[in-house]
Amino acid sequence: MKSRYLFNILLIIVILGLYWFLNQETSIPTQPTLSITSHDDISQITIARNGLDTISIHKNSSGWQLVQPLNAPANNTRMKLLLSILNTPIYAQLSHADNATRSQLGFNDTSTVLTLNNDRFQFGNIESISKRRYVLHNDVIHLIDDNVAPLLNANAASFIDNKLIPLNKQISKLIITKSNTDNSLSTNDIIIEQKQGRWISNGNLSADQLSLLIEAWQHAYALQVIPLKTAKLPLTEPHKIIIWLNDASIELELQTNVRTLYLNNQQQQLSYQFPVELLSQLAPTEP
Repeated sequence: MKSRYLFNILLIIVILGLYWFLNQETSIPTQPTLSITSHDDISQITIARNGLDTISIHKNSSGWQLVQPLNAPANNTRMKLLLSILNTPIYAQLSHADNATRSQLGFNDTSTVLTLNNDRFQFGNIESISKRRYVLHNDVIHLIDDNVAPLLNANAASFIDNKLIPLNKQISKLIITKSNTDNSLSTNDIIIEQKQGRWISNGNLSADQLSLLIEAWQHAYALQVIPLKTAKLPLTEPHKIIIWLNDASIELELQTNVRTLYLNNQQQQLSYQFPVELLSQLAPTEP
């Protein structure tokens, strides 16, 4: 009896021990990151590059906006990639490095510098074995994955949003040119507008055709967007396009050549360029 009693006590102790062990919070060591700043806290981005224009990007109520050297909506995907440096893991650190060491690791007056609000990240060389990048932040040299540096030497136009219509804007009315069956542009325009939740037009397009046409314009995504002053535009006569959004209108000039469809915004001084095959989706065919 006594041995059975001791066995039961021992069994209870074992069960309690297992319960305690299984309910302990396992502390998983986390790798340190470059900054504890949240992406949402960043409202200004500056990229200073040797021999290239300094790029300034600000966040406003509509999203990210390029303000220097161009004024245009910024590409959200690129903004997220730039901000990802905040939470990139650190693989090694070196504090209080002298000037000779800094110079050897690529930190000098010609280094690229990314500034997020007041956080300054200076980019050095790539470490030869791991192919990771040296970054100087808060007077400490860190070794991190080289995911951000390749973006920083791109031209300013590469940071422009390729989307013709901003995500937070909706088309309410559209005046566009028609196209002919040979893909040339007609001199006749078509007016499409939304009334009482339905799309109507002054042409013979069905409700389904109108919806597809509006969708094509709403989601048009350019292959590239470049400043008008550097764009090589065709000599063809431009056709005016007017798009009404929630609170404003956009005027565009449509041109084409054998390969490219151009939608030029004179106000923003930008040229949105698409494959010419998209013309059939953006300009209804003249019957």
